Amino acid sequence: MRTNGQIVKSTTVTTMDTPALNYQQVDAFMAMAYESTEFLKGIRTITRTSAKGTIDKIGVTGRNLRGKVENNMATNITGPTFPQVPYAVAPVVLPFEITEEFIRQTQRVRGQDAEAIIMTAMTKNYGDNMQDLGFNGDTATPNTDPDYDFLKINDGWLKVAKEKGNVIDWSTLPTDKKVGIFFELERSIPTRLRAAGVFKYFMHPNTFSERLQKLAEKDTSASIQLQIMGGVKKINSYDVEEVAHMPEGAVIFTYHQNFALVNTYDMQIRKTTEGKEAIYADKRFYAIHSDLDSIFEEPAAVGYAEGVTF
Repeated sequence: MRTNGQIVKSTTVTTMDTPALNYQQVDAFMAMAYESTEFLKGIRTITRTSAKGTIDKIGVTGRNLRGKVENNMATNITGPTFPQVPYAVAPVVLPFEITEEFIRQTQRVRGQDAEAIIMTAMTKNYGDNMQDLGFNGDTATPNTDPDYDFLKINDGWLKVAKEKGNVIDWSTLPTDKKVGIFFELERSIPTRLRAAGVFKYFMHPNTFSERLQKLAEKDTSASIQLQIMGGVKKINSYDVEEVAHMPEGAVIFTYHQNFALVNTYDMQIRKTTEGKEAIYADKRFYAIHSDLDSIFEEPAAVGYAEGVTF
């Protein structure tokens, strides 16, 4: 199996002012980006040709069975429902540059292909940014925020969970309910949707660590010690997925493939080594052009709480 670096090295070989990767190679690049974090490996990716539209689903629910009477037509004619999840991808660009001197020195001193190394690093950065924006994007971000240009691109899963998921208001919960917050999140999901996938708790690593610390202070049993040592990472029999890009105290309860990123075929990775700027500065310029939108395929199968403390 080829490594990320080997894939990049074999694809970045084009001439000036042309797409740096063809469509098949762009797919490989996207695969590398999605494999750059553990969380992204488990989400669903949806490719559409239109920048705006809906993800269509088909469903049939309800108690529709009836007793059969010979020669009598059934009266409860049931039809499928066609729920839709809207999406609207936002175009994004990730520009970067490499000096020709750095490429020459790296080749001369280390015998390494600097371009391949930088492309691999940019792949990881693209994946990291994709996950960060996927969670924290908010089109209502005030322009005084230092990360306004990044966060305003699109609404992320945290905002969607607040608006369309099953929200548990931590601030108004009585003390006994706060102790059982994870049970509350589990019960917030309609029973009919709990079989939609393998549910997990998604949270910041520090949130999970704080919970373990609180348990360890109260319980020294072998089961708690096993969790502290990393042998088991579960809450109420559900796996825990630690996501560094989530804010501390926020918890999402859903199945992994309910998280979806929508993009189109329009992605291009371009580079140029010519032009006045490239010649005068002795640089190579690159730009990764793509688009994306963060959605839940089934928003009703999302439980969400924020500000959780132990």
